[in-house]
Amino acid sequence: MAPLVFRIIIGVLLIVHGFAHWNITTAWGSKPAATSWLLSPRGVAQASLDAISNPLWLSALLIFIAAGFAVFFGISWWRWLAVVAAVVSLVAVGLFGQPNMLIGVAVDVAILVALLGVQWPSPSLLGA
Repeated sequence: MAPLVFRIIIGVLLIVHGFAHWNITTAWGSKPAATSWLLSPRGVAQASLDAISNPLWLSALLIFIAAGFAVFFGISWWRWLAVVAAVVSLVAVGLFGQPNMLIGVAVDVAILVALLGVQWPSPSLLGA
């Protein structure tokens, strides 16, 4: 496949995974309140949970989208954006996740393994 095709596929996948974080925040009214298996039992106030949760989910969303567009335009540092987005996403899921988010965890781990572990895709494969 041509490098442009790979860039489009990888960019779209990163953007789609970013938008998976869209409906998770309480800011857009899709959830009444953030809950955390770790922080809620320790008496952290609801306002504080929302103040931690929303920026984490929103950051993951925006950084994944930025990484996707960086891939489209052949910007080499898209990899670091994707790694940061995956780490932020894992922290958010770790603190505020539900069992139904395991697919997202698997995607985040796959991104980290691909980019850091096996260093795929190669710059030559993407033409950048």
